[in-house]
Amino acid sequence: MNKRKIEDLPAAAILGPLLCLVIAGCVSVPSIDADRSAAAQMKRIAILEIHPPRSVQVVNIGGAAGAFGIVGGLVQATTNIDHSKQFAEVLTKQKAPLAETLLTAVEKSLAEDGFKVSVERGQKAKLGADGKSDDYSDIHVDADEIFSIWFSVAGYMSSPYSTHYEPWVVIKARLLDAKTKKDVYYKTICVGYKMKLENAVMLPADARYRYSSFDDLMLHSDDAVAGLLDCEAIAAGHIGQDLKK
Repeated sequence: MNKRKIEDLPAAAILGPLLCLVIAGCVSVPSIDADRSAAAQMKRIAILEIHPPRSVQVVNIGGAAGAFGIVGGLVQATTNIDHSKQFAEVLTKQKAPLAETLLTAVEKSLAEDGFKVSVERGQKAKLGADGKSDDYSDIHVDADEIFSIWFSVAGYMSSPYSTHYEPWVVIKARLLDAKTKKDVYYKTICVGYKMKLENAVMLPADARYRYSSFDDLMLHSDDAVAGLLDCEAIAAGHIGQDLKK
């Protein structure tokens, strides 16, 4: 298997970076397991504000148009963009609280583990000197650990050889020592569509949030939005289990 890091993947004007990730083969992501003995010493965790996904993706990489070379690929890419916009409008209309729901779910999961949890709004990592990594050196909290959580993907995917759409939610969870800024825990959690990401955690979404077509998804758009929120709860529950004392 040809393994490549995400930053080594070429950009694709037709498909965009997210689809490059899906189709490029096996790529690797950072993975650091929490030290159970160290977790037992942690008492206070400050969660940085979680921001909404930069975009919502509704993607079909198995569509019929894609079988007709570059022209078909362009047609399918245009269709994916249109479908993504339509579903994004549903989220906007419903004022779906994707970020706040994830924040609340993680906060609840950690509190159930016995941690004292606070939320830090207004502070965020800056771009590192290398131009691509996150630098947390300017973040100061009254806690033992800093928890940075963000969306990589949120939406629905119809994979190759399938006409069904399923949830596609990818969340990054990075816990750092508040003083040293060294990583204590770092996971990429994929709920729903199973991506080709080495070291990522793959979790199934509830089968009731599968749709036979884009029209079917839009016909049940309220449920489809609920499916994304349910995926967030699944990811938060997994984070809680990983950090359980």
